[in-house]
Amino acid sequence: MDRDGWTEPDYREQVATLADIAAQAATLQPGADKAVAQCGGVWPVPDAAALELGRLSRSYSPLYERVRRLEVDAALTEPRDELLSLLSYHLHMLRDAGDLAFSGRRDERTEPFRQELAQGLGPYATRLLRLAAELRARAEAAEDQMTYSAGRGEFELDDIYLPGTQSEGD
Repeated sequence: MDRDGWTEPDYREQVATLADIAAQAATLQPGADKAVAQCGGVWPVPDAAALELGRLSRSYSPLYERVRRLEVDAALTEPRDELLSLLSYHLHMLRDAGDLAFSGRRDERTEPFRQELAQGLGPYATRLLRLAAELRARAEAAEDQMTYSAGRGEFELDDIYLPGTQSEGD
């Protein structure tokens, strides 16, 4: 924010990018939740679940990388880091679910962990939805503030008479 409390364009772009990525991740989430839960269900897990886990991992990975490389203002560091953490969790769960469900053999030592997968992504899914909504609200507020700022009576230098700047013919 600048000295008058108005939002700078860089902040608007950064929060809009974070909101967009969070929305994309939230859109993928029902499929990810279902695929992870399927890995904790009836043994053997259908092969289609492995394909879905792979597809979702390939969808989440570029989102994770975009957030990881995104430089943000100090005001957006915390939500960026939280989004990065949630995307990392989703990626790990997709990988771990596949590892447990498709290891090629059933291991009684890991069976309790595999059965926990039936809960899907759990509270992390809710956290992602909340963060996506928060970022969308912040992006809309930043955009509204810019719209308000642009319409508050801005002047061009040519609109103002400055003594000694008027040409002789005027």
